[in-house]
Amino acid sequence: MPNTVAVGDIMAGRPGKALPRDLEDFVSASKDGVMLVSFGSYLNFATHDVVRKFCDTFTDKRNRLLVVWKINDDNVCSNNGRVKMMSWVPQNDLLADPRVQIFISHGGLNSIVESAYHAKPMIIFPIIADQLSNAAAAESKGLAIRMDISNFSSETLLFNIDKILHDPTYRRNAHLSSAILRDRPDTAAQRVSAMINHVIKYGDRHLRTGAFELSTMQFFMFDIFAVLLTAGVAVLLIVALTCYCICRACCARCCERTKLKTV
Repeated sequence: MPNTVAVGDIMAGRPGKALPRDLEDFVSASKDGVMLVSFGSYLNFATHDVVRKFCDTFTDKRNRLLVVWKINDDNVCSNNGRVKMMSWVPQNDLLADPRVQIFISHGGLNSIVESAYHAKPMIIFPIIADQLSNAAAAESKGLAIRMDISNFSSETLLFNIDKILHDPTYRRNAHLSSAILRDRPDTAAQRVSAMINHVIKYGDRHLRTGAFELSTMQFFMFDIFAVLLTAGVAVLLIVALTCYCICRACCARCCERTKLKTV
């Protein structure tokens, strides 16, 4: 819409800050890279058997990545030194770190924008709302693998992690999306500032979509629905009348034949 300014990269575009000391020490201990796991505040894994599958995946010897996992309960998984569980993580700063290789997420819009901005391929487990369409869009662009959180196994997750690590197309698509997001003449904050100054100078009437000029009946398309409903009812009446006439004609013909036989 003309009255909309895209600022999805307003958080991702800021420079990544230095990681906290304990997190920096953990990330630095990795030889093969780090995997970030964060599902925001949408799901408490401590009450779900999903946590067991994730724990099996992260602690499996075949998983060569260290794991930073945002989760409220840091006792849900037996820690073998390869998994760091935290109640809060500096997500954008971690995604900006080149040592992070994969991002496992619920597919929130901010998470996807930050991941794309920092060229990190994803494994997405959409849960509710826009996460389903976000995950589908990311998968269609080759940035992510979408999985069903209610129906997956640790083996499948391990397979997809290995696929992202060794299939260069995911990394290539992630870098392409990052380049597209970054290749703009101005930042998100500058776009917002410019639009605010523009509205202060000239007002916003020329930016308002034509939908604001429609009546309530037009906006909700009641007139179109009324026409479609009328047409549907008319078709049904014609079909019913045709069937009635055919039945009457058939009944009349049968009656004539019965009379002739009787005579």
